Order: sequence, then C-alpha cells, then structure tokens
Amino acid sequence: MAIRRHVLRDEVEELILQRLLENHWEPGARLSIDGLARDLDVSPTPVREALVSLERSRLVEYVALRGYVVAPMLDREHMTELLDARRVVESAALGRAFERWEQFSADLSAAHARHAEVLAHIEASREQDPEAALDYALMHEHFQADWEFHQTFFEHAGNRYLLDMVENLRTYTHRMRQTWTGGPEAFDGRAALDEHGKILEKVQQHHYDGALQALDAHLKGVLARSLPQDPAVPSEP
Repeated sequence: MAIRRHVLRDEVEELILQRLLENHWEPGARLSIDGLARDLDVSPTPVREALVSLERSRLVEYVALRGYVVAPMLDREHMTELLDARRVVESAALGRAFERWEQFSADLSAAHARHAEVLAHIEASREQDPEAALDYALMHEHFQADWEFHQTFFEHAGNRYLLDMVENLRTYTHRMRQTWTGGPEAFDGRAALDEHGKILEKVQQHHYDGALQALDAHLKGVLARSLPQDPAVPSEP
C-alpha cells in the first residue's frame, strides 16, 4: 500500500510539472491543493506531497496566508548562477569520468545517439506543421535525453556526492526549461545536440582538456540562449 502511495505521488507530481512547464499558470498564480485534487481526481495528500517536492526544485513557492504559488521565472542573475554551478560540478564529474574512459566513451556515445533520435522525431513533427505548438511528450523526451548525456559524466565519476549534487541541479534546471516552451523559435535542441557532439568528439579522442573546453562552451551557449533577449524584460523578478 505504501508503494502505491509513493507511485501516486510521483504521478501527481509529473502531471503538475507538465502543466508548469507548459506555462499553464502565470507566475504568482495560487495552486489550490483541494482544487488540484478535484481536478486530478485524487485525495489532497498526494497533491500536497507533490507540491512539497516541487517546492524543493523552486518551481513553486509557499507563501504565508496564500499557500503554494507558481514561482517567478528565473531572472538573469539566477540563470547565470545556475550555469556557473553546473560548470563547476559537471567539470569535476567529467574529469573523473576519464578514469573509466573506455566505458565512459561508449556510454556517452549511446546517450548522444539517443538524443539525436529524439530530436529527429521532434523535427519531423515540426516539418508536418511548423506553426503547431511543440508537443509536450516529445519535449519531455528531449529534456530527458539531453540530461542523460550530462548525467553520464556523473555515472562514471565514481563519486556518490557528485551524484547527489547533480540531482539538485537537475530540479533547478526544470525552471530554465520554462523559458524554452514558448514556441519553436525558443527551442535550442539542435544547438545543444551539436555542442554535445563536440564534447563527445574530444572524449573519444581522449582529449581531457578539449572535453572540458567543449563542456564550458556548451554551458555558456545554454546560458546565452536562455537569457532574455528583449531589453524590455527585467533582469530582476
């Protein structure tokens, strides 16, 4: 029974996460536990547990006298700090993964191929209807495949604490993804895949410094593509 409850909480969290990433609610919108429970046809308990979990990822916030609300979008300062943290932690993991170079190189290649396959499906879907909104299921697959490429560094780093750190960064990265759901013009899948390819190339060449430089260039590219381009968009929440 306890196992089923955990599964239900995860399902509810995924449904709420989907709506958050689709910008279903405006930043600051109140998230009623009872209202969500009725909408999802579940009891309030898994909804409350899901919101507590999402609060840790800072996708939602708890405000006194209001309850849970949708968190504001990341501003320039928060995005910069997040990518800086990723650069430090991922560089450490990537360097350590070279100690298991042969298997690391093979697994990284497989992760890159998986990402390319997902991106091909997205591009084929967009070719059929260029004006259509990006399909959430495909976008979710893209985000998962993108992250699995980076997670391969940590799986081969041989350090459980680095694995814990990347789990925290993964949840924070969900918030940046909210900026990529505004339409096809905001989607950076091809650029990310190409940058991953440059990291993979250096790893396959056993070029330690080159791989670190390629990772640094990739994360700088992610930041540049994620920052608000409209000067009218404030850099503070």
